[in-house]
Amino acid sequence: MIASIEIQNYRNLKNLNIDLVGQLNLITGKNNTGKTNFLESIFFYASQKEIQSAERIIVNDVATDLLSDDEILNPQNVKFIRAHSSIQSLLRENSFDCFNDFITEKALNFLKKIDDRILEIDFLADNLRNPIATFKNGKTVALLRMGSGVHRILTILLALSTSQNGIVLIDEIENGFHYGVEGELWLLISAIAKDQNIQVFAATHSIDNIKAFGKTVNEEDGAAIPGLLIKLENIDGVIEPLTFDSDELKVIVENSIEVRK
Repeated sequence: MIASIEIQNYRNLKNLNIDLVGQLNLITGKNNTGKTNFLESIFFYASQKEIQSAERIIVNDVATDLLSDDEILNPQNVKFIRAHSSIQSLLRENSFDCFNDFITEKALNFLKKIDDRILEIDFLADNLRNPIATFKNGKTVALLRMGSGVHRILTILLALSTSQNGIVLIDEIENGFHYGVEGELWLLISAIAKDQNIQVFAATHSIDNIKAFGKTVNEEDGAAIPGLLIKLENIDGVIEPLTFDSDELKVIVENSIEVRK
């Protein structure tokens, strides 16, 4: 896992240093403070060099847009889910048989919270690439014919299921989800990340997502894993990080402190 990050000259991130990152990391900040660039810089680094355990990664490149498609590699256990990524891009190289029993159970429970009509899901139906949901009334429907929230969670689950001992990057993680399930979303991600030894970096504009994240990294049942909130700020034209650990996040959540401004 990445232990610390130094980013120089990656688009608008000219000299950004974070001395300690968590297993779960949530990035927030105003528009144009480089949240997506932050995620891209990690993916760009991983496409050029293998990330070692407890490594301080140093991204220093001013010409990323000049690389050809052949030069931008796709590391097997590093996945980048962009704000409007299609699940089809992951399904071209993966299928739902990558779900182990633990992930299958977690996926079913979460999908039931998105749509309470769901009774069961056959993740291995239709050539392993289009799971079938059975509703309580006996009707069946292909999951990929359902709404954006279902597509989004399946995309996240596929990325997590194929990134053991690696990294998953998620831009605008709240996209497609009702705020009422964001707490369950982070509990799901946290449980799988812990089980599969995955480091997660996600970006958000949502205060509800920040609160859900804060509660997740402060779970009191022993299931919590180290988490960090990273706020990017534009200070006199320079993007600077402000970090909040789990204890500080607990204070933020309990006192409804606004940290996005």
